[in-house]
Amino acid sequence: MFAHTAKGFHIHPPSVPKEVEPAEWFRRLFLEEPIDYSLRRYESEQWDAMFFVQGMVEMILREARVGLPQRTMRFFIDGDNHRSANNVAVVIPPGVAHAIRVEGSEDAIMVYGTSTPFNPEFEGRIASEVETAILPESWQRFLADASDKKPG
Repeated sequence: MFAHTAKGFHIHPPSVPKEVEPAEWFRRLFLEEPIDYSLRRYESEQWDAMFFVQGMVEMILREARVGLPQRTMRFFIDGDNHRSANNVAVVIPPGVAHAIRVEGSEDAIMVYGTSTPFNPEFEGRIASEVETAILPESWQRFLADASDKKPG
């Protein structure tokens, strides 16, 4: 990711059995029977794994699974080229909204993997206008003015 860029909030859908309400399923899976891993539907959902090789980023995670306590985590991760206690790998389960912003003027290089093959349906965008933001009007005017003036 280039310096001063961000990847807006997006979320990968969790797998919920058709005959069960999502809130009921998540309560059972994570609150009532958290140790029964046979209930997990790993093969049907995408988990993300990220490690930053270079740069520094801010990451925000937001619990979005219905029926679970709403929590937000906001933290900074140092790339491996900045050796510190902030060199971490992050694993993001489905149902957790996440966004990344490059902190500082150095590009970030990330090793990114998913638990399933790429599926465009798993790429649910929530708030990504930062990725598609147009240039400010004053910038557009300046560029338009500059293109009208040809060197002489």
